[in-house]
Amino acid sequence: MKNKIIYIAGAILIIILFFVIKNISPLSGTETNQENSSQNNVDKIDINPSVPDITLPLSNAPKDVAWALFQKYLQYNKEQNIEGVKSVVYKISPVCADPKTIIDCKARMGQAYGYGSVLKKEDFVNVWEDEKQIILATDFKFEETDVTMGRFRAIIYFIKQGGSLKMLSFSPFKGNATDKGAASREEVIARLTIYTEDKDKDGIADYIEECIPADIKATCVSTNPKLRDTNGNGFWDGTEALIK
Repeated sequence: MKNKIIYIAGAILIIILFFVIKNISPLSGTETNQENSSQNNVDKIDINPSVPDITLPLSNAPKDVAWALFQKYLQYNKEQNIEGVKSVVYKISPVCADPKTIIDCKARMGQAYGYGSVLKKEDFVNVWEDEKQIILATDFKFEETDVTMGRFRAIIYFIKQGGSLKMLSFSPFKGNATDKGAASREEVIARLTIYTEDKDKDGIADYIEECIPADIKATCVSTNPKLRDTNGNGFWDGTEALIK
């Protein structure tokens, strides 16, 4: 009788343990951790690249496209690859178009790479773009020695041709310099600003558009410094001066 009672009590205990184990919440066990880990992995992979917060490696922004072309141009110059340069520019330099001046051409390519490779994309804070052209420009900076002062900016011109972008020209030191003489610093700064100001943002100084410098009067064709496109043909005055 005693053994029978022990047997029954043991059976009841086993049944109780079975129900306790069966009803443990899966949220508190190892299986739950594995499941959460798998879900996290799915979340990391399943990213929609169209979400605005995601930074993609490529961009169609005018500055990004133009800068990428400029870097390709510099690389071709570094490699002395004339055919490569031809593929990305609007017009090859005459010195590079003539096989007789190939040595001079390669020297110029080395200079282009040397000047262009030190330029930084983030410095080109001015981006002017429309259906025919793109201009990237830095802000002007004053540079000064004991006897001279200059006001310069870096600027890169691009033209849109046949559905593709071509590099037109670049200048790491676009601006002007003058002797200080007996003038005050403020007077020199004011003079340089007049010499270099580009109020209509067409890539050419207003001073040049008005043909004021004596050394260009004989050949200069004046344009309106208050209009980007003086003749209304779609090309800005600074761009058009480079494609002639």
